[in-house]
Amino acid sequence: MTTLSTKLAEWALAFSLEDAPAEVIENAKLRILDIIGVMIATYSHPTVAAAERAHADADAGGTGAYALMSPAQTSLAGAAFVNGVASAVLEFDDTHIASNIHPTGVIVSASLPLAQALGLSGRQWLEAVIIGSEILCRLGLVSPIRMHELGLHPTSVYGVFGATYSAARLRGLSLRQTVDAVGTAASLSAGSIASFEEGTSTKTLHVGFAAAAAIRSMALAAHGISGPGKVFEGKFGWFRSYVQSQPEFRFAQLTDRLGTHWESLAIATKLYPCAYTLMPFIAAALNLRADHAIDLDQIAEVRCEIMPRSFHTVCEPVEEKRRPLTSWHGRISLQHTVAEALVLGRFDKNAYAESSLRDPRINALADKVVHVADPIAAADTLRSRGVVSVIFQDGRTISHTIEDMLGTARNPAPASVYLEKFRANVDGVISASLANTLIEAIMGLDQVSDLDKFFSPLRTARH
Repeated sequence: MTTLSTKLAEWALAFSLEDAPAEVIENAKLRILDIIGVMIATYSHPTVAAAERAHADADAGGTGAYALMSPAQTSLAGAAFVNGVASAVLEFDDTHIASNIHPTGVIVSASLPLAQALGLSGRQWLEAVIIGSEILCRLGLVSPIRMHELGLHPTSVYGVFGATYSAARLRGLSLRQTVDAVGTAASLSAGSIASFEEGTSTKTLHVGFAAAAAIRSMALAAHGISGPGKVFEGKFGWFRSYVQSQPEFRFAQLTDRLGTHWESLAIATKLYPCAYTLMPFIAAALNLRADHAIDLDQIAEVRCEIMPRSFHTVCEPVEEKRRPLTSWHGRISLQHTVAEALVLGRFDKNAYAESSLRDPRINALADKVVHVADPIAAADTLRSRGVVSVIFQDGRTISHTIEDMLGTARNPAPASVYLEKFRANVDGVISASLANTLIEAIMGLDQVSDLDKFFSPLRTARH
């Protein structure tokens, strides 16, 4: 019997750009541009710098590859790890709404240094990004139980698989070797969200862990290490091991209409650097602030209507969410996020600064933010909906509803939104001329013969 992993590998190894509609190719280019901009923006972040130092300390002597903006050679796994941390530390990476997976960051983090080291073309890399993204999104649809509810980070635990298919394709592994690599990846799949409670740094490393694990899985298979073929559907397969309540797993989601229905088109860019659940609430708050002269001192309550399944991740415990301990902690707090948006009137890569976390105006308003169940959002978890109502002390109420967040499949973002986000993220980090060169190269990836030519200048581009 042909296993699910084998069927996915057959498709991944045979895929060509000619097999994909123009919108899938364009979408992949825009997602790559998006995440590269995020990675450039974060290379001065203390967590990224610490991750780079820690890897060098633990794995001294690695050579042959570079992280996106590092002049120091490292191993392929090291480059993938540092790239992954850079892609995730601001929570500015895109999201597949149905699964809560952030696909592009982990795929690009693993595949870019590999493609550069192998001297591959933009077309070859683009094909690998497309297959990795599509498979990763589909993996997130198999279990009816959300990984967050089990204490696991879906981007991390699923991401290693998508990135492994991508890496295997680039390395030129055979069908058998690809299945072996994915089988081995299951033993490297991990990602505890315990840091959600305290706002500690570990969660921000998960994409790096998954990307590096994919490189290792690929290399092990290339050198003859075998892996289980029934890694997904077997009686000791990944899903039955990680979700031990034994629901009805939807394994057909992995292969049904593979190559004709593109789940990757449901990946949404983030307009703000935080958990995707909070996107429509920021947009609603900013709209209210722009449309009304709001006297913050006269606000009695800020009411947010949100789907109940998000209560335990971004709303509760209330006391903890109103006073996030760290910048990352704030990025999963409805109360602080809405308050910061209303007080400051902006939400870019500089959001959640230490000064914002301790701002008495923001803290005072966060104490007035309450959450209530939104039955409309709860009835359709594929949408990104948010309602924010400001109730004043005199009884007056103003309200704004975002039915479907800009960037989602139901409200697609035009290319101009991606370009604006990219330019804002790289501003102050690289020159405008280099930014323009990268935009041109990425949007014309299928015509780029030497991928490294366009990315290598970033190694010495930091201001």
